[in-house]
Amino acid sequence: MLRNINGHVLLTGMMGSGKSTVGPKLAEALHRPFYDLDEEIVSTVTLSIPEIFERYGEARFREWESGKLSQILSQSTSVVIALGGGSLGQEKVLSLIQDYCVIWLDCPTETLWQRVGDSTRPLVQKGLEAFRQMHLERRAAYAQAATWQVDSAQDPDVIVCTIMQRLGANGDEYRNFN
Repeated sequence: MLRNINGHVLLTGMMGSGKSTVGPKLAEALHRPFYDLDEEIVSTVTLSIPEIFERYGEARFREWESGKLSQILSQSTSVVIALGGGSLGQEKVLSLIQDYCVIWLDCPTETLWQRVGDSTRPLVQKGLEAFRQMHLERRAAYAQAATWQVDSAQDPDVIVCTIMQRLGANGDEYRNFN
């Protein structure tokens, strides 16, 4: 399916894959606003994600996630959006993003765990083996939704250059931009 790369650009991948780091850099390089879907929910609900999960549960969080994504995607201005790591588990989200450029930031489970294993994120609290299983299960959704996959074990600036080149921009322009 052909996707509109002149429209919104969405970043997907497991927690720790670099969406929140790469996203603002990519948005700046593309001269577009950046939205981190998790941060948008936290800002709206005025609770941290662990507090949201504890108080309302994951199902309610996912409802807010798809609603906020729909709201952001309805903007006429093209934006860069970092999706939540579990967003693609929802059919509603998959239908919302099908016409956009979706970039899967991917790296090995061990690298992801090094980045997030000591965090307070609710889904990390179940331990490494549960995290490994969750990553394995989510990979199929990332692969299905992605326009393309990028190795996110690299330096964030290299990742942005790679994405810019894939989008048809000159990666050298980005390197000089920083």
